[in-house]
Amino acid sequence: MIQKIKTILYTLMFVFIVTFIGTIYYTYNNSIAKEQEQISNEVANTLEVITDWEKPDFERANNQTFINSVGQCVNYIYNTTTDVIPVNFEVLLAQAALESGWGNSRFALEGKNLFGIRTYNLTEPHMLPSNNPKKWGVRVYMHECDSVQHYIDILNNGGAYEKYRELRDNGETDSLKYVETLGAYASDKHYFGKIKGIIKKLREDYEIPTIK
Repeated sequence: MIQKIKTILYTLMFVFIVTFIGTIYYTYNNSIAKEQEQISNEVANTLEVITDWEKPDFERANNQTFINSVGQCVNYIYNTTTDVIPVNFEVLLAQAALESGWGNSRFALEGKNLFGIRTYNLTEPHMLPSNNPKKWGVRVYMHECDSVQHYIDILNNGGAYEKYRELRDNGETDSLKYVETLGAYASDKHYFGKIKGIIKKLREDYEIPTIK
């Protein structure tokens, strides 16, 4: 009799334990499933926002339309690229204007390169300057916005621009101070002065687009 009672108790304990574990397992899996569904919905919503943006038509009829087009590229990049860190917009605009002749240089018109970005891998699409010894070329892009994104990547990741990033990390808002960190960008000893001059011209003569 006692043995039978023990058997019943053991059976009841076993059933209880199995039921308890099963409940925990179900609850855990259900929680994970809901979390995964929530993440999937967030990703889907993000992708929906991203797909609402299209690369803008790049116009350069005059300096103001060039400025507007560069601004549209920057907004496109910031709203469609994950984890991109914004760079100083006035400096970006000034360098684009100087390096591309306000969008009208040969490299800007034919290669959609607004920043004179070079490549030393001559198997990549590139153009050669007239006095180039064929050791490097000026990169060719599918769209002007692609060159803007490459420029942003260079400032955000290039080893030569650590001081630029330090200024940004410290909350610096003076565009002219960022110019002083661009020594690796060009060998022209007057480069800083040219960029600063264009920034002042941008402020005085043109409407600067809102970046958001």
